[in-house]
Amino acid sequence: MHIRKACIEDALSILEWRNDETTRMNSFDHEIIAEENHIRWFKNKLSDKSCHFFILEDEEGPAGCVRVDVIKDVGEVSYMIAPGRRGKGYGTKCLSLMEEEFKKTDVKSLVGFVIGQNLASAKCFENNDYVKMSAGDVNCFIKNI
Repeated sequence: MHIRKACIEDALSILEWRNDETTRMNSFDHEIIAEENHIRWFKNKLSDKSCHFFILEDEEGPAGCVRVDVIKDVGEVSYMIAPGRRGKGYGTKCLSLMEEEFKKTDVKSLVGFVIGQNLASAKCFENNDYVKMSAGDVNCFIKNI
C-alpha cells in the first residue's frame, strides 16, 4: 500500500465514495453532493497550496483518500476509505502513510474530527496514537508529529 498525490482524474471516484450511504451517515454533512459542486470543490482543493490531498492505493488501485488542510503548523485531517475496502485496516494504514509525508514538513500537529457514531474512524485514529478529546457528539483526535 502507498499514497500518491491526488489528481483531477480521481474526482469521480472520490465523489462516489463520498456519496455512499455509510460514508454520508458518518460525515458531518449527510447530503448527497452533486457532481458539478464536487468537481468545483475538488479543483479548488487541488490548487490550494495549504491543502495536501492523497490517494491511498493497493495492488487493485485506489482504495481511499486523505486530505490535510494546513493552517500555520497544524494540519486538519479528513479521510475516507472506498466502500469495498472498509474493515480491513486501510484507514489505519492511510493515516500512518500520511503522517510519514508530514514528518518532512513544518507541520507539528495533526487533528481530526469524528462524529460520535463513527467508531471505525475513531479506532483508526486511536490505532495511530492520536489523543482523543470529546465535546458532545464530536470527538477530536490530536497528535504531535
